[in-house]
Amino acid sequence: MHNLEETKALRLEFWQRLNNRTRRLPGQKGRKKFWIYNNTSIKGLDLRFDVDREKARVALEINHSKEERRLQLFGKLEAAKTLFEEAFGEALIWDFAYEKPTGEIVCRVYTECDGDILDESKWPDMMHFLIDKMIRMETAFLELKEYMQAKINE
Repeated sequence: MHNLEETKALRLEFWQRLNNRTRRLPGQKGRKKFWIYNNTSIKGLDLRFDVDREKARVALEINHSKEERRLQLFGKLEAAKTLFEEAFGEALIWDFAYEKPTGEIVCRVYTECDGDILDESKWPDMMHFLIDKMIRMETAFLELKEYMQAKINE
């Protein structure tokens, strides 16, 4: 069992190592690859990593503050579900009312694997999963970006 300071240090170490690994992706030339809060050019639509004591997730999250807009974006994405999953390369989890640990309700399209951010022995597999799936998520999003922006972007 870890105390609060050890837990904080382990979480920080995990994110720093993941950040360092994304610098070594092909084509990056040592530059950082930023995905968290990635600028998708669509207000309220972000690419996210989410790691806790049970799971590691890669998500396209629709977190617009207005529920109507959030559901409108999700509906538009869901209408292109087949194309999105085809570009991603596998089926995804579609949740129009995903509750985050903070209690905030968002729409999410995501994939997940078992993992524990406090168990360093699981980090290599988790990081491989996160990077691979985020590259795929970004590719799938870019396939539909123009469609998602059409007549909906503020």
